[in-house]
Amino acid sequence: MGATTKDGMDIADKSREIVKRKIFEVLNEKIDLYSDEEMGLIERVVHATADPEYAKLILFNNGPIKNCLDALNNKKPIITDISMVKAGIRYNNIVCTISDKETFEYAKKYGITRAVASIRSLKDEIDGGIIVIGNAPTALLEVIRLYNEEKIRPKLVLGVPVGFVKASESKELLRTLNIPSISTIGPKGGTPIAVSLMNGIIALSKNERI
Repeated sequence: MGATTKDGMDIADKSREIVKRKIFEVLNEKIDLYSDEEMGLIERVVHATADPEYAKLILFNNGPIKNCLDALNNKKPIITDISMVKAGIRYNNIVCTISDKETFEYAKKYGITRAVASIRSLKDEIDGGIIVIGNAPTALLEVIRLYNEEKIRPKLVLGVPVGFVKASESKELLRTLNIPSISTIGPKGGTPIAVSLMNGIIALSKNERI
């Protein structure tokens, strides 16, 4: 998890042991339903949040890890909903336009959120790319609209917006689509979750420890 010194690695290993035990306490026999890669990603999130409940909140639909690895191996872009998510992901080709002047102007002109305007402006990159949404449910709803109405097909939608307005509903809609996705149940989510999951898959693509 980024440790480089012996003390740091010892702490990381001890943390891993505790995280694994906490996850087992939450999932019990259901732990066998997850692949090693999925469990590695769940461990990252529980480690990042100190919240074992995430073990039962993270859902993997339609082979998201394999599809994302294919996209990463082909140097496809990662599109994020906000700059904070972009800043946390360790990848060279990341795009986020939410703070661009053009995004402000487009959002104002059409009476939509900047998150929606940003996603709409990047639909060509989203098609065949990876979309990571950690905060804005309206961004995820726009991705869903692009999928349904404009036949945009991302290789992965990592949709974990956080909050009590539209976050749960947008993720539920995402899970109805025949699209590779990783999402969380309910209002929980946010930047740490999105970044932990995405960086875990990037580590997999480099044959590194998740």
